[in-house]
Amino acid sequence: MTLLYLVLLLIPACVMGESSCDRLKLVSRAEWGAQTPRARTPLSHPTQKVVIHHSDSYWRHLSNWGGYSDQDEYMDRVREIQQEHMGKGWDDIGYNFLIDGYGNVYEGRGWDNTGAHAPCCNSISIGINFLGYFEDELPTREALAAGKDLVRCGNELGKIGPGWDFGVNCHSDLGAASGDTVCPGAALCDYARRHFPFPYDVE
Repeated sequence: MTLLYLVLLLIPACVMGESSCDRLKLVSRAEWGAQTPRARTPLSHPTQKVVIHHSDSYWRHLSNWGGYSDQDEYMDRVREIQQEHMGKGWDDIGYNFLIDGYGNVYEGRGWDNTGAHAPCCNSISIGINFLGYFEDELPTREALAAGKDLVRCGNELGKIGPGWDFGVNCHSDLGAASGDTVCPGAALCDYARRHFPFPYDVE
């Protein structure tokens, strides 16, 4: 009876001990087939900002019949984004991480390399791209949960923060190299502003 009691006590401790980093379904660069970057610039930590993006325009969203059918299509999109960015002369895909509708998190430039996603703030931010178009609808629950866990993980690792001492911005808050942008869409932007600055908000 005493042994059973100890086991019951330990089970919740193990569950509570799971970190946000452990919950992430990370897809490495090798797994999604990334090209080798031309160069890398180290990113100083902890960063002051998290910048939220989405990947698709309204017209691409329409031509894609409103979404992606499986993970292979998402992975194709990640490779396409890297090709587009490197075709512009960039060193690599611009984002630090990308998230698909299944909650998979694709490693872009990662935690330790400066991104190319918000001209004003690349050297002080982590850029997170949600794959899709989110003007009127939110990403899936799985994607939003992965986004929260990614921010929490960065907080736990000392890459973002410390604590709540960091800002969450939509790309549209900061402007793009070409001027104004609607990225990451109104629905996702509103959600991110309300929920992502508080990494331990459970909603």
